[in-house]
Amino acid sequence: MAEQEKISCPICKLTESVVGESTDFGRDSSYCCPRCGRFKITGTAKAMAENQQTIPKLSAWIRDRHEKEADIPEINSESLKRIVNSLPDYSPSEKQLILLKNLERKSNYPGYPVDLKPIIDFPLAWSTTPDDFCYYLASLHDRGLLQFNKAALFLSARSFGLSLKLPVTISPDGWDYLEKRASQIEEKTQVFVAMSFSREMKAAWEKALKDAITEAGYKAYRIDAEPHIDRIDAKIITEIKNSRFLVADVTEQKHGVYFEAGYALGLGLPVIWSVRKDHLSKVHFDTRQYNHIVWESEEQLKEQLYNFICAIIGKGKGSSSELK
Repeated sequence: MAEQEKISCPICKLTESVVGESTDFGRDSSYCCPRCGRFKITGTAKAMAENQQTIPKLSAWIRDRHEKEADIPEINSESLKRIVNSLPDYSPSEKQLILLKNLERKSNYPGYPVDLKPIIDFPLAWSTTPDDFCYYLASLHDRGLLQFNKAALFLSARSFGLSLKLPVTISPDGWDYLEKRASQIEEKTQVFVAMSFSREMKAAWEKALKDAITEAGYKAYRIDAEPHIDRIDAKIITEIKNSRFLVADVTEQKHGVYFEAGYALGLGLPVIWSVRKDHLSKVHFDTRQYNHIVWESEEQLKEQLYNFICAIIGKGKGSSSELK
């Protein structure tokens, strides 16, 4: 094993208390960053990360997996493109809920004070800066959902050392709020599938897309899956809002698939794109910049989609048998 040394994090650029270890003759590296958490990255992906404009969200994605004790992400040049294209845009209210849920995860018992360091912990709210993070903390305090010394809040945000801590406690109202909102954001298990409903694509739905999503711990939903009396456009919008992410297979180039994927992107939901290889050249110009799962058989599509969901989104809480 190579000797460990303190270095700069290639994602967030933090230098204090970052530990790195090179493997495979320096081509791959493992990092333990106080801000991002643990991750592995190739040399090519590190060079690509230098030019990314989404670094705060990428740091938040890695930290999110670290906090949930998911598998350590292994980032290479190909997966980096997919991760960046799938990073969600959470609203301010969603970021506050995510922060509350992270504090819940860190609380050993109700009333437990969680020590926060804004300069380190701002990815816990998918924030871009410590000041942004402090705004969400202050908002939760003013709403009566968190308890802490507000006068010390912005002082801690400007502390560039790792020693200054802000003890934060979830209030009784905060616990009630969490219980009522438990079904939101990462607790959602539904995945909206946008695709052609043609006979030729039936096997792709039944043997690949639905099975891969189910085995990853989510519930696949297609708009024709159940009878309803709602207007079809209203039903589509409602079910996309009720979903954790969306899978868009653009084989056969159906206009509705592009509409549904665009609506999900507008909501800030991750979208996973796929296309059968013989239709790859027909992908619409506006979406070609997104990385697509290119498949030739249902077995290949199922395997690639399952691996992509587990690597980028993370496994859902439900088992395959529970979600069928």
